[in-house]
Amino acid sequence: MNMAKIKDVYAKAWQKTKELKTLITFLIITNIVFLFFGQWMIATGVSGAVEFKKEFLKQLPEMGYLKPLSGPLAPYLSLKIAYTFLFNLIFGALLSTTAPGIIFFLPYIITVFRAWVIGVIFYGTTSTPIHYAIFYGTFILEFGGYVFSSAAGINIGLSLLNPTWKGKETRLEAFKAAVKDASLLFVIMATLLFLGAVWEMSWLHFFGLHVEKFIPLESSGS
Repeated sequence: MNMAKIKDVYAKAWQKTKELKTLITFLIITNIVFLFFGQWMIATGVSGAVEFKKEFLKQLPEMGYLKPLSGPLAPYLSLKIAYTFLFNLIFGALLSTTAPGIIFFLPYIITVFRAWVIGVIFYGTTSTPIHYAIFYGTFILEFGGYVFSSAAGINIGLSLLNPTWKGKETRLEAFKAAVKDASLLFVIMATLLFLGAVWEMSWLHFFGLHVEKFIPLESSGS
């Protein structure tokens, strides 16, 4: 694919982003609100959130998807970036927030829960400039990608629920239009997830940190 074609694809993706800006903005606000809501719950000692955090941190070292990063892939930055990108693309985006869009409200529920969990788990860990850089840079890029995958899923679900959402007369026509929209949104989504993987893994790699060790087991508020 030559440079002109790449520019054209990104131009179309940006145009589709502007067409769906209300939905995308709503999802961005949702992520921010529930991130800080989760942090607030830990800061104020809400028992359910505190217990959830403690249980999550106990299980974190045994989570299978993290083991390759601290195991066979640990010496190789490029492989850690590729693994993180593909995992987030397939499981974090496509399967978690786009495919469930067949039931249009599910991606939103997943967005709410995921942002809340990140707020709960990471509260108290951003104690140094390095931690702030890793956490907020990764959050902006990766969750930015998830905003676009969620928007694609909700858009598909709304097209099936009400074809006039896409200006079509039948659900099949509306579904095809929404899938075409998704292919453009995925351009932005994949770009953000790749940049997020580069940002996160590069910081962790060069400072000798592992993902599961980035969150101290006795972090503030737990």
